[in-house]
Amino acid sequence: MNMRRAVVRAAVASALAAAVSPLGATAGAQRADLKVVAANLDNPRKIFLGPRGAVYVVEAGTGGRDKCLGSGSQRTCVGLTGSITKIAGGVRRRVVTGLWSGAEPDGREAQGPADVLVRNGVYDVLLQDGSIDSHGFNELGPDGETAGDLISTPAGKAEAAVIFNFAAFEAARNPDRGAGPGAKYGDPPIDSDPYGFTTYRGGFAVVDAAGNDLLWVGPAGKVSVLAVFPTQTEPLPRSIGKEIGAPPTMTSIEVQSVPTCVAVGPDGALYVGELTGLPFAPGSARVWRIAPGGKPAVYASGFTNVSDIAFDGENLLVLEMTTKGLLAGKSPGALIRVAPGGARTVIASAGLVDPTGLAVGGGSIYVSNDGVYPGTGAGPHGELVSLPASLGA
Repeated sequence: MNMRRAVVRAAVASALAAAVSPLGATAGAQRADLKVVAANLDNPRKIFLGPRGAVYVVEAGTGGRDKCLGSGSQRTCVGLTGSITKIAGGVRRRVVTGLWSGAEPDGREAQGPADVLVRNGVYDVLLQDGSIDSHGFNELGPDGETAGDLISTPAGKAEAAVIFNFAAFEAARNPDRGAGPGAKYGDPPIDSDPYGFTTYRGGFAVVDAAGNDLLWVGPAGKVSVLAVFPTQTEPLPRSIGKEIGAPPTMTSIEVQSVPTCVAVGPDGALYVGELTGLPFAPGSARVWRIAPGGKPAVYASGFTNVSDIAFDGENLLVLEMTTKGLLAGKSPGALIRVAPGGARTVIASAGLVDPTGLAVGGGSIYVSNDGVYPGTGAGPHGELVSLPASLGA
Protein backbone atom coordinates (compact mmCIF):
# COMPACT_ATOMS: atom_id res chain seq x y z
CA MET A 1 0.00 0.00 0.00
CA ASN A 2 2.86 2.40 -0.73
CA MET A 3 1.75 5.80 -1.94
CA ARG A 4 2.09 5.04 -5.64
CA ARG A 5 0.35 1.67 -5.37
CA ALA A 6 -2.40 3.17 -3.26
CA VAL A 7 -3.14 5.92 -5.75
CA VAL A 8 -3.01 3.77 -8.87
CA ARG A 9 -3.73 0.36 -7.32
CA ALA A 10 -1.28 -1.48 -9.52
CA ALA A 11 2.46 -1.00 -8.87
CA VAL A 12 4.98 -3.55 -10.10
CA ALA A 13 8.76 -3.61 -10.02
CA SER A 14 9.59 -3.64 -13.75
CA ALA A 15 10.90 -0.56 -15.56
CA LEU A 16 9.72 0.97 -18.81
CA ALA A 17 12.32 1.27 -21.53
CA ALA A 18 12.87 4.89 -22.53
CA ALA A 19 11.96 8.36 -21.33
CA VAL A 20 9.63 10.55 -23.34
CA SER A 21 9.71 14.32 -22.84
CA PRO A 22 6.41 16.21 -22.42
CA LEU A 23 4.99 16.67 -25.90
CA GLY A 24 5.36 20.15 -27.33
CA ALA A 25 7.40 21.55 -24.40
CA THR A 26 9.79 24.31 -25.39
CA ALA A 27 13.40 24.45 -24.26
CA GLY A 28 12.74 26.52 -21.17
CA ALA A 29 14.61 26.60 -17.88
CA GLN A 30 15.49 22.99 -17.05
CA ARG A 31 17.20 23.91 -13.79
CA ALA A 32 15.81 26.29 -11.21
CA ASP A 33 17.07 27.62 -7.93
CA LEU A 34 14.63 25.87 -5.63
CA LYS A 35 14.38 27.64 -2.29
CA VAL A 36 13.65 25.36 0.65
CA VAL A 37 10.78 26.89 2.63
CA ALA A 38 10.35 24.00 5.07
CA ALA A 39 12.39 20.82 5.51
CA ASN A 40 11.85 17.51 7.32
CA LEU A 41 8.17 17.14 6.40
CA ASP A 42 6.46 13.76 6.63
CA ASN A 43 5.35 12.68 3.13
CA PRO A 44 4.13 16.18 2.10
CA ARG A 45 1.22 16.35 -0.34
CA LYS A 46 -1.10 19.14 -1.46
CA ILE A 47 -0.62 22.83 -0.55
CA PHE A 48 -3.09 25.58 0.34
CA LEU A 49 -2.24 29.29 0.32
CA GLY A 50 -4.04 31.34 2.94
CA PRO A 51 -4.24 35.09 3.57
CA ARG A 52 -1.19 37.20 4.53
CA GLY A 53 1.26 34.79 2.98
CA ALA A 54 0.36 31.75 5.08
CA VAL A 55 1.22 28.41 3.46
CA TYR A 56 -0.47 25.20 4.61
CA VAL A 57 1.13 21.86 3.74
CA VAL A 58 -0.60 18.51 4.08
CA GLU A 59 1.60 15.84 5.67
CA ALA A 60 0.44 12.28 5.05
CA GLY A 61 2.34 11.20 8.18
CA THR A 62 4.50 8.18 8.90
CA GLY A 63 1.93 5.51 9.70
CA GLY A 64 1.98 3.93 13.14
CA ARG A 65 1.53 0.69 15.02
CA ASP A 66 -2.25 0.43 15.43
CA LYS A 67 -2.65 -2.21 12.74
CA CYS A 68 -0.31 -3.57 10.08
CA LEU A 69 -1.43 -5.04 6.77
CA GLY A 70 0.47 -7.06 4.22
CA SER A 71 3.89 -8.62 4.66
CA GLY A 72 7.50 -8.08 3.72
CA SER A 73 8.11 -5.09 1.46
CA GLN A 74 4.33 -4.71 1.06
CA ARG A 75 3.76 -4.17 4.79
CA THR A 76 1.87 -1.03 5.79
CA CYS A 77 1.26 0.10 9.36
CA VAL A 78 -1.51 2.45 10.45
CA GLY A 79 -1.46 5.22 13.04
CA LEU A 80 -2.49 8.82 13.72
CA THR A 81 0.56 10.72 12.46
CA GLY A 82 -1.04 12.70 9.61
CA SER A 83 -1.14 16.48 10.05
CA ILE A 84 -1.55 19.94 8.53
CA THR A 85 1.41 22.31 8.90
CA LYS A 86 1.14 26.10 8.72
CA ILE A 87 4.12 28.23 7.70
CA ALA A 88 3.71 31.98 8.25
CA GLY A 89 6.05 34.81 9.17
CA GLY A 90 8.96 32.43 9.44
CA VAL A 91 7.10 30.32 12.01
CA ARG A 92 6.17 26.71 11.34
CA ARG A 93 3.70 24.71 13.41
CA ARG A 94 1.30 21.82 13.01
CA VAL A 95 -2.21 23.22 13.32
CA VAL A 96 -4.07 19.91 12.85
CA THR A 97 -2.68 16.64 14.17
CA GLY A 98 -3.85 13.09 14.84
CA LEU A 99 -5.05 12.35 11.30
CA TRP A 100 -4.98 8.78 9.99
CA SER A 101 -1.81 7.63 8.25
CA GLY A 102 -0.67 4.33 6.74
CA ALA A 103 2.98 3.93 5.73
CA GLU A 104 5.76 1.43 5.27
CA PRO A 105 7.50 0.46 8.53
CA ASP A 106 10.23 3.05 7.91
CA GLY A 107 7.65 5.81 7.38
CA ARG A 108 7.99 6.09 3.61
CA GLU A 109 5.27 6.27 0.95
CA ALA A 110 2.43 7.11 3.31
CA GLN A 111 -1.24 7.49 2.69
CA GLY A 112 -3.40 9.69 4.87
CA PRO A 113 -4.48 13.31 4.53
CA ALA A 114 -4.09 14.34 0.89
CA ASP A 115 -5.53 17.85 0.57
CA VAL A 116 -6.81 20.74 2.71
CA LEU A 117 -8.89 23.89 2.34
CA VAL A 118 -8.72 26.50 5.11
CA ARG A 119 -11.66 28.84 5.60
CA ASN A 120 -12.40 31.12 8.57
CA GLY A 121 -10.41 29.02 11.01
CA VAL A 122 -11.93 25.74 9.84
CA TYR A 123 -9.90 23.02 8.13
CA ASP A 124 -11.64 20.88 5.53
CA VAL A 125 -9.38 17.85 5.08
CA LEU A 126 -9.58 15.16 2.40
CA LEU A 127 -8.33 11.80 3.62
CA GLN A 128 -7.23 8.98 1.34
CA ASP A 129 -8.70 5.53 1.69
CA GLY A 130 -5.99 2.93 1.84
CA SER A 131 -7.95 -0.30 2.13
CA ILE A 132 -11.63 -1.03 1.58
CA ASP A 133 -13.37 -4.24 0.68
CA SER A 134 -15.83 -4.69 -2.18
CA HIS A 135 -18.63 -3.39 0.03
CA GLY A 136 -16.78 -0.20 0.98
CA PHE A 137 -15.96 -1.34 4.50
CA ASN A 138 -12.81 0.02 6.07
CA GLU A 139 -10.16 -2.59 6.87
CA LEU A 140 -7.66 -0.27 8.53
CA GLY A 141 -8.62 -0.58 12.17
CA PRO A 142 -9.58 2.14 14.70
CA ASP A 143 -6.86 4.63 13.72
CA GLY A 144 -7.96 4.40 10.10
CA GLU A 145 -11.68 4.87 10.68
CA THR A 146 -11.74 8.27 8.88
CA ALA A 147 -9.87 6.98 5.83
CA GLY A 148 -11.71 7.92 2.65
CA ASP A 149 -13.64 10.74 4.34
CA LEU A 150 -13.92 14.47 3.84
CA ILE A 151 -13.84 15.95 7.33
CA SER A 152 -14.11 19.41 8.82
CA THR A 153 -12.33 20.41 12.00
CA PRO A 154 -11.97 23.77 13.80
CA ALA A 155 -8.45 25.03 14.42
CA GLY A 156 -7.05 23.74 17.68
CA LYS A 157 -9.92 21.34 18.24
CA ALA A 158 -9.70 17.57 18.38
CA GLU A 159 -13.21 16.82 17.15
CA ALA A 160 -13.94 16.47 13.47
CA ALA A 161 -17.23 16.29 11.59
CA VAL A 162 -17.47 13.89 8.66
CA ILE A 163 -18.88 15.68 5.62
CA PHE A 164 -18.79 12.74 3.22
CA ASN A 165 -17.66 9.10 3.01
CA PHE A 166 -16.31 8.37 -0.47
CA ALA A 167 -15.77 4.66 0.08
CA ALA A 168 -19.44 4.14 0.92
CA PHE A 169 -20.47 6.12 -2.16
CA GLU A 170 -18.15 4.11 -4.40
CA ALA A 171 -19.51 0.83 -3.05
CA ALA A 172 -23.11 1.96 -3.60
CA ARG A 173 -22.76 3.74 -6.96
CA ASN A 174 -19.40 2.82 -8.54
CA PRO A 175 -19.69 5.48 -11.28
CA ASP A 176 -16.95 4.04 -13.49
CA ARG A 177 -18.72 0.67 -13.52
CA GLY A 178 -15.96 -1.14 -11.65
CA ALA A 179 -15.06 -4.74 -12.10
CA GLY A 180 -17.23 -7.57 -10.82
CA PRO A 181 -17.05 -11.32 -11.45
CA GLY A 182 -15.34 -12.13 -14.72
CA ALA A 183 -13.51 -8.79 -14.84
CA LYS A 184 -10.86 -8.24 -17.50
CA TYR A 185 -7.38 -6.88 -16.96
CA GLY A 186 -7.56 -3.11 -16.62
CA ASP A 187 -11.18 -3.09 -15.45
CA PRO A 188 -11.53 -0.67 -12.54
CA PRO A 189 -12.52 -2.44 -9.32
CA ILE A 190 -14.80 -1.12 -6.62
CA ASP A 191 -12.20 1.13 -5.13
CA SER A 192 -11.96 4.64 -3.70
CA ASP A 193 -9.04 6.97 -3.08
CA PRO A 194 -10.11 10.66 -2.83
CA TYR A 195 -6.98 12.67 -3.55
CA GLY A 196 -7.73 16.29 -4.48
CA PHE A 197 -10.50 18.86 -4.09
CA THR A 198 -11.46 22.51 -4.42
CA THR A 199 -14.40 24.71 -3.51
CA TYR A 200 -16.99 24.80 -6.27
CA ARG A 201 -20.56 26.10 -6.51
CA GLY A 202 -21.26 26.19 -2.81
CA GLY A 203 -19.66 22.80 -2.15
CA PHE A 204 -16.60 20.85 -3.18
CA ALA A 205 -15.37 19.35 -6.45
CA VAL A 206 -13.46 16.17 -5.54
CA VAL A 207 -11.42 13.76 -7.65
CA ASP A 208 -11.42 10.09 -6.62
CA ALA A 209 -8.19 8.64 -8.01
CA ALA A 210 -9.24 5.01 -7.67
CA GLY A 211 -12.86 5.70 -8.67
CA ASN A 212 -11.78 7.55 -11.84
CA ASP A 213 -14.42 10.21 -11.31
CA LEU A 214 -15.07 13.83 -10.38
CA LEU A 215 -17.78 14.40 -7.79
CA TRP A 216 -19.59 17.42 -6.40
CA VAL A 217 -20.27 17.23 -2.68
CA GLY A 218 -22.67 19.76 -1.17
CA PRO A 219 -22.63 21.14 2.38
CA ALA A 220 -25.28 18.66 3.55
CA GLY A 221 -23.59 15.66 1.96
CA LYS A 222 -25.55 15.86 -1.28
CA VAL A 223 -23.49 14.36 -4.09
CA SER A 224 -23.57 14.32 -7.88
CA VAL A 225 -21.21 12.87 -10.48
CA LEU A 226 -19.69 15.63 -12.61
CA ALA A 227 -17.52 13.39 -14.79
CA VAL A 228 -16.21 9.85 -15.23
CA PHE A 229 -12.87 9.69 -17.00
CA PRO A 230 -12.35 7.07 -19.71
CA THR A 231 -9.62 4.49 -20.06
CA GLN A 232 -6.96 4.40 -22.75
CA THR A 233 -5.57 1.37 -24.55
CA GLU A 234 -1.79 1.12 -24.17
CA PRO A 235 0.77 -1.51 -25.22
CA LEU A 236 1.53 -3.95 -22.41
CA PRO A 237 5.27 -4.63 -22.02
CA ARG A 238 5.86 -8.36 -21.80
CA SER A 239 7.74 -8.08 -18.50
CA ILE A 240 4.83 -6.30 -16.85
CA GLY A 241 2.30 -8.70 -18.32
CA LYS A 242 4.24 -11.59 -16.81
CA GLU A 243 4.26 -9.94 -13.37
CA ILE A 244 0.49 -9.38 -13.33
CA GLY A 245 -0.24 -12.87 -14.65
CA ALA A 246 -1.55 -11.78 -18.03
CA PRO A 247 -1.69 -14.44 -20.77
CA PRO A 248 1.24 -14.30 -23.25
CA THR A 249 -1.15 -13.32 -26.07
CA MET A 250 -2.19 -10.17 -24.23
CA THR A 251 -0.28 -7.29 -25.82
CA SER A 252 -2.35 -4.29 -24.74
CA ILE A 253 -4.15 -3.13 -21.61
CA GLU A 254 -6.95 -0.75 -20.72
CA VAL A 255 -5.32 1.99 -18.66
CA GLN A 256 -7.31 3.80 -16.01
CA SER A 257 -7.33 7.59 -15.76
CA VAL A 258 -6.47 7.93 -12.03
CA PRO A 259 -7.36 11.63 -11.58
CA THR A 260 -5.19 13.22 -8.89
CA CYS A 261 -5.98 16.93 -8.90
CA VAL A 262 -8.67 19.49 -9.71
CA ALA A 263 -8.63 23.27 -10.10
CA VAL A 264 -11.10 25.94 -11.13
CA GLY A 265 -9.86 27.74 -14.23
CA PRO A 266 -10.15 31.46 -15.01
CA ASP A 267 -13.10 30.58 -17.25
CA GLY A 268 -15.03 28.99 -14.38
CA ALA A 269 -14.57 25.45 -15.72
CA LEU A 270 -13.02 22.62 -13.74
CA TYR A 271 -9.66 21.21 -14.85
CA VAL A 272 -8.51 17.74 -13.82
CA GLY A 273 -5.06 16.17 -14.16
CA GLU A 274 -4.49 12.42 -14.27
CA LEU A 275 -1.69 10.15 -13.10
CA THR A 276 -2.78 7.26 -15.36
CA GLY A 277 -2.50 3.60 -14.38
CA LEU A 278 -0.35 0.61 -15.24
CA PRO A 279 1.97 0.70 -17.21
CA PHE A 280 2.26 4.49 -16.55
CA ALA A 281 3.47 5.14 -20.09
CA PRO A 282 5.35 8.45 -20.52
CA GLY A 283 3.33 11.02 -22.41
CA SER A 284 -0.03 9.35 -21.78
CA ALA A 285 -1.43 11.63 -19.07
CA ARG A 286 -4.03 14.29 -19.90
CA VAL A 287 -5.58 17.40 -18.40
CA TRP A 288 -9.36 17.48 -18.77
CA ARG A 289 -11.67 20.48 -18.92
CA ILE A 290 -15.23 20.14 -17.58
CA ALA A 291 -17.46 23.13 -18.25
CA PRO A 292 -20.47 23.61 -15.94
CA GLY A 293 -23.05 21.05 -17.03
CA GLY A 294 -20.75 19.74 -19.75
CA LYS A 295 -18.87 16.54 -20.48
CA PRO A 296 -15.10 16.16 -19.98
CA ALA A 297 -12.95 17.23 -22.93
CA VAL A 298 -9.18 16.93 -23.23
CA TYR A 299 -7.63 20.37 -22.69
CA ALA A 300 -3.98 19.29 -22.98
CA SER A 301 -2.23 15.94 -23.36
CA GLY A 302 1.24 14.41 -23.58
CA PHE A 303 2.13 14.60 -19.88
CA THR A 304 3.59 11.92 -17.63
CA ASN A 305 2.07 11.02 -14.24
CA VAL A 306 0.51 14.36 -13.30
CA SER A 307 0.41 14.86 -9.52
CA ASP A 308 -1.06 18.39 -9.37
CA ILE A 309 -2.17 21.40 -11.39
CA ALA A 310 -2.76 25.09 -10.65
CA PHE A 311 -3.51 28.27 -12.56
CA ASP A 312 -1.26 31.33 -12.64
CA GLY A 313 -3.57 33.82 -14.32
CA GLU A 314 -4.54 32.26 -17.64
CA ASN A 315 -1.53 29.95 -17.68
CA LEU A 316 -1.94 26.37 -16.51
CA LEU A 317 0.85 24.90 -14.39
CA VAL A 318 1.24 21.11 -14.57
CA LEU A 319 3.35 19.16 -12.08
CA GLU A 320 4.68 15.78 -13.21
CA MET A 321 5.71 13.35 -10.48
CA THR A 322 8.27 11.86 -12.86
CA THR A 323 9.24 12.46 -16.47
CA LYS A 324 9.99 8.84 -17.32
CA GLY A 325 7.03 7.01 -15.81
CA LEU A 326 6.54 5.45 -12.39
CA LEU A 327 8.12 2.14 -13.38
CA ALA A 328 11.34 3.62 -14.72
CA GLY A 329 13.11 4.05 -11.40
CA LYS A 330 14.24 7.42 -10.13
CA SER A 331 13.84 10.28 -12.57
CA PRO A 332 13.23 13.99 -12.01
CA GLY A 333 9.76 15.43 -12.00
CA ALA A 334 8.85 18.51 -13.99
CA LEU A 335 6.89 21.73 -13.65
CA ILE A 336 5.41 22.82 -16.99
CA ARG A 337 3.66 26.05 -17.93
CA VAL A 338 0.94 25.74 -20.56
CA ALA A 339 -0.12 29.01 -22.18
CA PRO A 340 -3.74 29.52 -23.37
CA GLY A 341 -2.62 28.92 -26.95
CA GLY A 342 -0.99 25.63 -26.01
CA ALA A 343 2.69 26.67 -25.97
CA ARG A 344 4.64 24.88 -23.23
CA THR A 345 7.68 25.76 -21.17
CA VAL A 346 9.45 23.49 -18.71
CA ILE A 347 9.94 25.81 -15.74
CA ALA A 348 11.83 23.38 -13.53
CA SER A 349 12.92 19.77 -13.54
CA ALA A 350 16.33 19.17 -11.96
CA GLY A 351 15.94 19.03 -8.21
CA LEU A 352 12.28 17.99 -8.32
CA VAL A 353 12.04 14.48 -6.87
CA ASP A 354 8.66 12.81 -6.46
CA PRO A 355 6.88 16.20 -6.32
CA THR A 356 3.32 15.80 -5.09
CA GLY A 357 1.73 19.23 -4.49
CA LEU A 358 1.56 22.61 -6.22
CA ALA A 359 0.25 26.08 -5.42
CA VAL A 360 0.89 29.55 -6.83
CA GLY A 361 0.39 32.97 -5.27
CA GLY A 362 2.18 36.10 -4.12
CA GLY A 363 4.66 35.89 -6.99
CA SER A 364 5.86 32.41 -5.98
CA ILE A 365 5.23 28.83 -6.98
CA TYR A 366 5.27 26.32 -4.12
CA VAL A 367 5.97 22.61 -4.61
CA SER A 368 5.89 19.67 -2.19
CA ASN A 369 9.15 17.91 -2.96
CA ASP A 370 10.38 14.45 -1.98
CA GLY A 371 6.70 13.89 -1.36
CA VAL A 372 6.92 10.19 -0.52
CA TYR A 373 9.54 10.42 2.22
CA PRO A 374 9.34 11.02 5.99
CA GLY A 375 10.96 13.95 7.75
CA THR A 376 13.60 11.88 9.55
CA GLY A 377 15.59 8.71 9.02
CA ALA A 378 17.79 7.57 6.17
CA GLY A 379 17.38 8.87 2.63
CA PRO A 380 15.62 12.01 1.36
CA HIS A 381 13.25 13.96 3.58
CA GLY A 382 10.02 15.65 2.56
CA GLU A 383 10.22 19.39 1.98
CA LEU A 384 8.39 22.44 0.68
CA VAL A 385 10.25 24.43 -1.97
CA SER A 386 9.47 27.62 -3.85
CA LEU A 387 10.56 29.35 -7.05
CA PRO A 388 9.61 32.65 -8.69
CA ALA A 389 6.35 32.51 -10.66
CA SER A 390 8.04 34.65 -13.33
CA LEU A 391 10.66 32.00 -14.06
CA GLY A 392 10.75 31.02 -17.71
CA ALA A 393 8.07 33.58 -18.64
